[in-house]
Amino acid sequence: MYNGEILGLASDLPSGDEDVVVKLRPGRYFDFFCSNLLAPFDIWETGRKLPLLRGRELILDQRGQLMSFRRSRLANTVGVSSLAFTTDGQLILVAQAEDNVGSPGLIAPSGSGALEPRDIPQDGTGLTIADIALRGAERELREECHISSHEVKKSQIVGHGRWISRGAMPEFCVVTLLQLTSDQVLDRAIRLVERPYVSEVLAVDLAPIARWNPKKPLTMLPEKFRRSASWPLAFGLACLAQSIGDQSWPLRQELIMRLAQETLPASGESSRAPTQRQQRPVRGGA
Repeated sequence: MYNGEILGLASDLPSGDEDVVVKLRPGRYFDFFCSNLLAPFDIWETGRKLPLLRGRELILDQRGQLMSFRRSRLANTVGVSSLAFTTDGQLILVAQAEDNVGSPGLIAPSGSGALEPRDIPQDGTGLTIADIALRGAERELREECHISSHEVKKSQIVGHGRWISRGAMPEFCVVTLLQLTSDQVLDRAIRLVERPYVSEVLAVDLAPIARWNPKKPLTMLPEKFRRSASWPLAFGLACLAQSIGDQSWPLRQELIMRLAQETLPASGESSRAPTQRQQRPVRGGA
């Protein structure tokens, strides 16, 4: 079982622009597995009428509200994921392998995983939790899609939330603009070290922006992927749909221009037709 180093959230996140210290605690993936992943379950002993431990008591406080990170006894690994768009307006997605604990057999964001100590540089003075989450999300993207740092043009955090079925762990979502076409991404082999976790890499068209709805994020995906979308993917799409309506969002204009390349109909057509990329086999690990 994979037991690499991770970083967990040990304090609450600021609710606004206040200048507060955010604490991260080092740990191992096994800590996350034995706390956050098992928290939704109760522990029983034979012969007892009541459970030894109610898992929900590790997630909810006495008022039925989510436990604050400061008071939580769980590892609370900081999850990070990215939605990466190519220069030709395609969204890169990753089909998780069946043995992947995170979202086994489901369609995940372009890169997804957890913060690690290496995401904090030795001289990390002045970095915010957003800076660190951004670094982690880009690292996961580079690893899973086999791309280099110079092929990432820019990234922006679009939201953060809590994954309830994972013990209400924290999750950050990032949108990234790549300096690659979808063909360039799909033509690369999956790295050997990633093959136990990544089954396939896909490039898809999203629905027209006019139909984006943060309350119905899965409708942004092609219909065949909606039932197999992971929670981080649905969450990221909801954050993206909300961000695109914000005129001040730094990536808005360029992303709209990229998406327009896939929505403009060709001469004589009333609507866009599927591209060859959408029909060709996706990149796998073989």
